[in-house]
Amino acid sequence: MGWSRGSHRLRGRSASRRRGRVAARLADLGLTFSGPSTEFRARLREELLRAQAAERVPASQPPADQPRPRRRRSLFARLRPAIVFTALLVGMYGMGIRAYHSVPGETLYPLKRAAEATLLSMASDDTERAQREMGAARLRMAETESLAGYSNPNSGKLIERTLDDMETTTRSALGRVERHDKAANVEARNFAEDQRDAVESLLPKLDGENRKKAGKYLRYIDKFAVSTR
Repeated sequence: MGWSRGSHRLRGRSASRRRGRVAARLADLGLTFSGPSTEFRARLREELLRAQAAERVPASQPPADQPRPRRRRSLFARLRPAIVFTALLVGMYGMGIRAYHSVPGETLYPLKRAAEATLLSMASDDTERAQREMGAARLRMAETESLAGYSNPNSGKLIERTLDDMETTTRSALGRVERHDKAANVEARNFAEDQRDAVESLLPKLDGENRKKAGKYLRYIDKFAVSTR
């Protein structure tokens, strides 16, 4: 038992000497066990308050649900679709007018003839188709008058084709007129008279071959006018 108590005292003195050496070593390094310094605690408190303020949001609305402010569209941005539609509409209308007044040899003339063919195919009966064909023949007459005033080396061939189209359309229109329909006969005679006056005024402007074609056309419509009286 005495040996045991002596052993404990030896171990206690040894541990005390070790703690003394550690304390001395820490003192040499400038460290103490008195706890954090006042400056350290002040900095830590400032950091915690700053973090708390950054995370503070209204309790009724989480950060992810906060709506983004919507940018107000400018007046031009709101009206742009209407402006584009109006520009397209005006452009299409202008192109339609130019196509309607175009003559053989011009870029838009095929578009004019395609639209004309579509209208003819949409006629509900022979009387309506005859009326539309007479309108087409009047257009061929107006085109011939325009071509006769051109100083173009190809105008002669263009006039020749236009006169052929006018005669074909006229024969088709007048051939559809029913003899027992008095109103149709009156309209057809008026058409024939208008065409005769227009062709007669055009004859001096035509060359030899086209003048013969125009003369043949005149004889046909005169014959029709006489047969429907």
